[in-house]
Amino acid sequence: MTPPRTPLPRVSTALRPSASAPARRPPRRRKARLWVRPNSVPFFWRMIDDGEKRPSLPPPHLFDLWITVLASRGIPYQLAGRGNKLRLYVPALLERQARAELEAMRAESRKPRPVAAEPPARNNAHWVLALLLLLILWHGVRMHWFSLPGLPRLDPEEWTRLGALDVFRVRVFGEWYRCVTALTLHADSRHLFGNVLFGAPFLILLCRRVGLGLGVFLVLLAGTFGNVLNTLYRQSAHISLGFSTALFGTVGALSGFMALQGWDKRDGAGKLSWRRGVLLLAAGTGILAMLGTEGENTDYAAHLFGLLSGFIVGGAASWLSRRTGIPSRRTEILFGLAAVGLLAVCWRLAL
Repeated sequence: MTPPRTPLPRVSTALRPSASAPARRPPRRRKARLWVRPNSVPFFWRMIDDGEKRPSLPPPHLFDLWITVLASRGIPYQLAGRGNKLRLYVPALLERQARAELEAMRAESRKPRPVAAEPPARNNAHWVLALLLLLILWHGVRMHWFSLPGLPRLDPEEWTRLGALDVFRVRVFGEWYRCVTALTLHADSRHLFGNVLFGAPFLILLCRRVGLGLGVFLVLLAGTFGNVLNTLYRQSAHISLGFSTALFGTVGALSGFMALQGWDKRDGAGKLSWRRGVLLLAAGTGILAMLGTEGENTDYAAHLFGLLSGFIVGGAASWLSRRTGIPSRRTEILFGLAAVGLLAVCWRLAL
């Protein structure tokens, strides 16, 4: 006789875990991150910043800037913590002043940088190159490459004797026109083409800013004053010639014009233009140190005096242009004619 079967207990399917659905984990409890005040900081000191809302903590280099500002104002501070726990503290009585200084620094850093007012540029590079070509043609006339009607046919040594900067003849006989005529003479073709290649970029930049006529007049004036100073500095037996004094005067005139272009402005553009001009003058001094003192026959004093004279002449031109306005087309023509007339009169006196 078979025993009776006992019925199995029914298990509810709702309680069975599903094989496809993952088991749910209990949510994690968020731990409250507590920031502990360092024991090295006095209790009555307050934590400060510059008041700017940031998504993350300030970078470490910003703390260096903050403590520099506080130290310059004589505000005591204490920097505590490391990494992302770095904090800045000041006394409670100086908290308002410290925050004001940091906020002023933040507002100052957001100001736009001043931009120096640029005069309208003049596209006259082709005319500058044409003038340099005339200087080369004049050298060809001296060297008998070809002749021009109306000019005496003299030997190159005779041209040098008549127009070179002879310190003895200038001081004793008063032949100051040699300070101008010496700028148009060169010892040889290598001397000529070296000056043309070196001075062409600076001369183009100067004439682009001030105009062709005024630029040529400033270059001639700077070279003349440079030769005058060189005459007063040198011994009586010194003789020099070449356009290099005027070319260094071009660098000085360009830097002087840029330096004094906006120096009287209060929005910071004056300081910017002054820095640009002084930087260009320093570049010209570096070029003088590299190229202007090479060779036994190089007149380094004339180059230096030309650079300084150009800076003074360019600064004066910048001051006059701010007072009277940008030179007009007629004024540029008058300055150009004055430069040509000065050369013609000086050579007339030499011949």
